[in-house]
Amino acid sequence: MKKLKINFWLQRHRKLLVFVMLFVALYMIIVGMTKMDFCALTENAGLFGVVGTLLGAFIGGLFSLMGSIWVNNKQQKAAQNIKRKNIIYSPLYDELINIQNNILEQNPFPWYIEFKKGPQTMLPHPQYDAWRRIRSDTRHLEVPDCLKKQIEKLESTIHDYIEYRYKANVEVQTILNNTLSENGLSKCEIINIGEVLSSDILENKKIDFYNKAMMSDDNIDNDRKNIFNEEILTKCNENMIIIATRKRYYAWCEVQKQTIEMLSIMIKQILLKYEA
Repeated sequence: MKKLKINFWLQRHRKLLVFVMLFVALYMIIVGMTKMDFCALTENAGLFGVVGTLLGAFIGGLFSLMGSIWVNNKQQKAAQNIKRKNIIYSPLYDELINIQNNILEQNPFPWYIEFKKGPQTMLPHPQYDAWRRIRSDTRHLEVPDCLKKQIEKLESTIHDYIEYRYKANVEVQTILNNTLSENGLSKCEIINIGEVLSSDILENKKIDFYNKAMMSDDNIDNDRKNIFNEEILTKCNENMIIIATRKRYYAWCEVQKQTIEMLSIMIKQILLKYEA
């Protein structure tokens, strides 16, 4: 392990080591020349020519080596960054932009979110899979720390939202059935009625909650139904769990937009610097 670490350190600092070695060699030549009898050197045209040729060859070789190292490093850096864009940044960006601009437009305040790819539901739900695949192989070693922290922050806000989203389903169902009982009406028989109504309530939509929820033979007039629907929406809007769920949804969307912007900048920088 120690030998491996030493080899890694030498590989990582190879440019510095090359320059140090060249500097030492040049220094030794200069010191050697200063110790020579300069007058005797200039009087001996042959020796002077040999020394001059060697010194010129050394300096020329030094600059040539430095140039080749610079060109090689630039090519390697370009190839590495283009590869990073193609296998890390682009898959993450494409997935997030699709969720933000397509899926959440069709299905805001989703109650079902997956962190894997699978069969889509009739109403599409978010599926976060790209980061899981990247994190499971060597690509994870190439991800910049700033992006890792941003993805972790995004996932944290998603999990926070999911926790409250399920609570919101329970709250909506409880409020609905309590309001039905208070108005002398039968309780809703739909087991997952909270899931059915909660998205509309979280969006603050004024819809006919009564007709959407009830399967019984209770007949009420339109005025009474409108009052009931207003009462449901008002109670839900005053409920702390509903308020907290909305807050966490908007926090998730904001962090997701920030992550998309970060990835967009990273991709554009590579395109501009290496592919323009």
